[in-house]
Amino acid sequence: MTAEQHKAKGNDAFKNKNYTEAIASYSKAIELEPTGTGAGALYSNRAASYSALGQHEKALLDGDSCVSCRPDWLKGYYRKGIALDALGRIDEAVKAFQDALKYEAGNQEITSKIQALNEAIKKRNDTATPNRVSDPEEARKLGNSLFGQGKYDGASAYYSRAIDLYGSSSCPEKASCYCNRAACHQQTHNYQAVIADCTAALAIDANHAKALIRRAIAYEGNEKWKLALEDYNAVNRLTPGLSNVSQGIVRCQRAINY
Repeated sequence: MTAEQHKAKGNDAFKNKNYTEAIASYSKAIELEPTGTGAGALYSNRAASYSALGQHEKALLDGDSCVSCRPDWLKGYYRKGIALDALGRIDEAVKAFQDALKYEAGNQEITSKIQALNEAIKKRNDTATPNRVSDPEEARKLGNSLFGQGKYDGASAYYSRAIDLYGSSSCPEKASCYCNRAACHQQTHNYQAVIADCTAALAIDANHAKALIRRAIAYEGNEKWKLALEDYNAVNRLTPGLSNVSQGIVRCQRAINY
């Protein structure tokens, strides 16, 4: 049988709610056509079948594969959104659905899903408290969500909770929490706190570009031009050509030579 014939068989099985059979047929089709536009549709269909069976991790993987095959098609992002929502990863689900809308603006079903998820995120953020969170990754995600809403004090509290939960670990995620908490302090111009958190992030990852940039900005705020210039130059060596870094270098050089 050809890939198209296996696909047709899978479609019939899906219509009859024989999802396991549908998955088997789509898998055979994918073996024959693993890449390209046709494969994108196969991964999308298999993702829908996995979702129907409650196998959401597998559905998410197929959504990713669909996006890889057809990055300009709504369906892959939609499948990812459905799977992420079912897995309780609602912030990521919103992002996936927003990506889907880029390829079909005004899609009412997807717009409604985004609205419902945003309401769920707001309710979660309004009722959750940092000390009740026991997983550092969950605390970090809540911090990110609150930061996106402009609730910087709340975001900072969750980043602090995540840092505590990571304990003595020197993982990249802990460095990101320090850097993200620094961004919260940056909003209130608490430059000393920004410097302290960025320095903690850099103790974990000396090449953390965001931490270097945020610390450089804080040094500028405290008129410590030479220290700011050192950080900007460090970023420029890591990722040359960033306009904000180049501008920072010029500002610091002018201040030093003034």
